[in-house]
Amino acid sequence: MPEPVVKTIDVPCDQATAFRIFTQNMDAWWPKDRHSISAKTGDTARSVSLEPKAGGAVTEIGHDGTRHHWGSVREYEPNARLSLLWHINLPAEQATLVDIAFEPQGTGTRVTLRHHGWEAMGDAAQTMRDGYDSGWVGVFETAFAEACRAEAA
Repeated sequence: MPEPVVKTIDVPCDQATAFRIFTQNMDAWWPKDRHSISAKTGDTARSVSLEPKAGGAVTEIGHDGTRHHWGSVREYEPNARLSLLWHINLPAEQATLVDIAFEPQGTGTRVTLRHHGWEAMGDAAQTMRDGYDSGWVGVFETAFAEACRAEAA
């Protein structure tokens, strides 16, 4: 079974702000032109959103208005943690887990993303894991971190 993808960043804003940016401002920071179903056809998604509650949907509105279900919110603990069932463009039975923890770190917040549960992908597990390992760099380590820095400025 492939190892989890783990990414940790320190951002210069408090826990509540980092959590809000991740959950309620996803459309503003998510790189929709590179990391979306629409991007696979060379287009930019219209929006990406996360319903901020347990059971909420994670959704892309594609460039053509098509609604794409990326996953759902498994756990929602405001300002502390978020757990997502993640299955972009795949059946729900192939969902992996994306857990994000927000912890105070000095005057900022340490945010750790752990993407695991690759066994749900069957034979494609290692390939999918490797793709997300590099994908989360642009999405989480770069785009999300930049949104937090911009908010703190």
